[in-house]
Amino acid sequence: MSELDQRFSNYIQLKNQIQRLQKEAEVLRKRELTEAISSIKDAIAAYELTAEDLGLTDAISSRRGRKSGKKPAAVGVASGAKRRGRPAKKVATSAGQHGRKAGKKAAGTDKRSVVAPKYRDPSTGATWTGRGKQPKWLAAALKGGKKLEDFKI
Repeated sequence: MSELDQRFSNYIQLKNQIQRLQKEAEVLRKRELTEAISSIKDAIAAYELTAEDLGLTDAISSRRGRKSGKKPAAVGVASGAKRRGRPAKKVATSAGQHGRKAGKKAAGTDKRSVVAPKYRDPSTGATWTGRGKQPKWLAAALKGGKKLEDFKI
């Protein structure tokens, strides 16, 4: 066997070995992933954790099209800090005015009305009330030839 033939066969053997190792690694990964998920689920159940406790609520709301309408807090800005020359907000302690707990609003103080969504994206489930600027998913679909009635709920 010539030197070239020997190198070629060594290369093929290494390539086959790599493929076997990749398959073995995938099997081990799946097994360990199943065990990890199981232990995570056990810990969630034992400590009665919620998605909010795990910091997953922001990720969930952003995937659903930000139904809350709230913008995320600015990074690095402490509550009560001066912003653009405005006076700092007063932070209530354990019992604020009228005996309410801190951070709670009196019932009926929010003057904005909640409007039911009128349009839904069937692929993502994102909704739009029909008020304000059209969301990007709807504008793109309309540009692609679809009709507004196609998304009506």
